[in-house]
Amino acid sequence: MPPNCFVEQDGVQFRYSSVQFRPLLVSIDLKNYVDGHVAEYDIVHIHGLYRFPPTYAAYQAHRQGVPYIIRPHGSLDPYLFDKSSRSVSLKRLYERWFDLPNLHRASAIHYTAEEERERVAFLKLRAPSFVCPNGIDFEQYRTLPPRGALRARLGLGNAPLVLFLGRLHFKKGLDLLIPSFDEVRNKIAHAQLVIAGPENDDYGEKVRGWVRKRGLQDAVHFVGPLQGVDVLQAYVDADVFALPSYTENFGMAVAEAMACALPVVISDQVNIHAEIAQAGAGLVTRCDVDEVASSLVNLLCDTEGRRNMGEAGRRLVQEKYTWPGIVEALTREYEAVIERHRSAGGAKRAAQLGTKEAHPIKTGSL
Repeated sequence: MPPNCFVEQDGVQFRYSSVQFRPLLVSIDLKNYVDGHVAEYDIVHIHGLYRFPPTYAAYQAHRQGVPYIIRPHGSLDPYLFDKSSRSVSLKRLYERWFDLPNLHRASAIHYTAEEERERVAFLKLRAPSFVCPNGIDFEQYRTLPPRGALRARLGLGNAPLVLFLGRLHFKKGLDLLIPSFDEVRNKIAHAQLVIAGPENDDYGEKVRGWVRKRGLQDAVHFVGPLQGVDVLQAYVDADVFALPSYTENFGMAVAEAMACALPVVISDQVNIHAEIAQAGAGLVTRCDVDEVASSLVNLLCDTEGRRNMGEAGRRLVQEKYTWPGIVEALTREYEAVIERHRSAGGAKRAAQLGTKEAHPIKTGSL
């Protein structure tokens, strides 16, 4: 993409900046733009932590008096804090020097699930917060492809099929899923598992090693990252979606699976697990091999139960995780943040003038 100019994509203006230091995404061009233009915006919504763009944007927004929201994308979860390594130690230093001050000063922190907010309580962040979930464009799921194309390509026939779709990453619980699937095969000998998604570093080789060690090479199929209609095809062809993740602030793949009427087996570390259990859209387990295996077997052996859960999941997505309602809710949060910021500024000016009343506040549309 051309750097340092605005490009329209799908009716939205994007600006791309060149990067000088890849690990932290340091960009002089982005710095210069933020320095000169952040004050032109009513509000800044910052996604992520631990990289130069969100860190510097928050710093300059605070410095220039612009309200800003930070969405941590699950990066503050205690599970990630407990990982001990040199890289994590450096992360803690970066956090102490830069990100925690930015979080404390934020106009609001945006969580995508109530449980994500509760799990961050140990940090005692001073900023106010709100919960607004991720969303999907349900129109893409209204008409689904016919069942069978992926099965035909892999030669699976009508075998019971479990799908994992996501990054091949340590936090996704693949070290639980592979032995769980081994137990499934002891009870349903012709069951199959498809693993779809991009690989992080050498983690995919670790997963393949677990598969080879258990002699599951003929039953576990690595199909790599999928795009477009191939993603829908994977959901349609599967019988159960599995995500025994150790930490998941929302779980977009879970919402996508439910939009395709696919029942899910997820861990209680996927932060929308309570909503899914309440809606009857899937089974929730601990991060435990036997529990995951038992839940997979129960669903694979229950055609009617899968159908009912799939329908419940599709309803849940339509009611809670589609864009129109989320856009309205997020707009209200933006307006509330801007209003608080203006009120605080007015009170501060009034105090400086020695008066008891601030100037009237005019609210504009976003």
